[in-house]
Amino acid sequence: MTEVVMDTNFLLVPFQFKVDVFSELERLLDGQFTLVVPSCVVGELRGIARRPGRTGAAARFALKLLESKKEKAKRVESGLPVDDWLFEYAKQNRAVVCTNDRGLKRRLKAERLRVVGLRTKAKVGFV
Repeated sequence: MTEVVMDTNFLLVPFQFKVDVFSELERLLDGQFTLVVPSCVVGELRGIARRPGRTGAAARFALKLLESKKEKAKRVESGLPVDDWLFEYAKQNRAVVCTNDRGLKRRLKAERLRVVGLRTKAKVGFV
């Protein structure tokens, strides 16, 4: 089964653009995936959630989404900075990475790893 790891910025998409990223992933991967939730991403979301405004609200919403998906998710401890951890994990496990970070996308593509990102303001897809 394919493992899918989400970057912090990708988890903010549901609130910011009203896109159901989990349904989109099920469409893209035929429902055959395991969500991997690294502790560094949860930590970043918790830090952002303390902020006022739309960004803080988006992070709080993302944390609630992750909580609702905990039965389908595998929690993983991570000790590296988020982008480095995502890159190394994807490289070692051939996981799909969901991100909108240009630099991270470039690194992942250079290693021929699969990357999912926001394609339009209404859909996600392989980039």
